[in-house]
Amino acid sequence: MLPRPITGCSAALFCAGALVSAPAATTNVSYGLFFFSPRIVQIKAGDTVSWVGGAGHTLLGTGSDPICGANPLPCSHTFNIPGTYPYKCTVGTHAAQGMTGTVVVASVPVPPPTPALLTNLTRLTNGQFRFTVITTANQTNIVQASTNAAKPTNWVSIFTNRPTSNSFVFTDTNNAGLRLRIYRVVEPP
Repeated sequence: MLPRPITGCSAALFCAGALVSAPAATTNVSYGLFFFSPRIVQIKAGDTVSWVGGAGHTLLGTGSDPICGANPLPCSHTFNIPGTYPYKCTVGTHAAQGMTGTVVVASVPVPPPTPALLTNLTRLTNGQFRFTVITTANQTNIVQASTNAAKPTNWVSIFTNRPTSNSFVFTDTNNAGLRLRIYRVVEPP
């Protein structure tokens, strides 16, 4: 069965959408001086966690799974067995200073992320539209626009972004002279 779009509209100019699917996913965890972010990650069995950042850190699972085995970061690890997997940086006193984390692996599918929400629409003095997209961090977002939402073939992709935080601001610089433009954000699997 193919993923189906989930759409919802707020106000006259916004539509938000997401595709719901169940393939294995990769979740990114960033790291730096004495931190992992997010500190706790919830995934489903078969998913992968990738630790991304600079050099100078290691990762060792402190439970039943060595995860990256105290090897230098960055690294990735696929979790196939449900459970709770604590880990730490083994460099000097980094763990004692808070550089620890946990991966929680669920045996049942984790609910899909909440569809993107478009807020704070503003028409700028130059006629451009600007709005904020509230979304899931590290999830690809495709902003699409249309002047006639009744025609499914009328949607045009105008911007692609993979934000590292849960929101971003978008300004449509290609809408000169349009009185009405309808927007939606598609989050592909």
